[in-house]
Amino acid sequence: MECSLEELLVALSDKLWKGKREAKLEEEVINRLSKLTGQDYWHLFIDLDNHFEMIASGGEERLVRS
Repeated sequence: MECSLEELLVALSDKLWKGKREAKLEEEVINRLSKLTGQDYWHLFIDLDNHFEMIASGGEERLVRS
């Protein structure tokens, strides 16, 4: 099933908010962003991976509060 970038970003946001990392989903988002912006995949990967980890690291705490 083909998903739009927006749908993938919503799914990724949901996973990260809950503290879960899903490599295939993250890779697909980065791949699409790389193609869309013309930026190097690995440059985006390094930058976004750090952000993904930072967001996911607070997931357990957020779930407990909600």
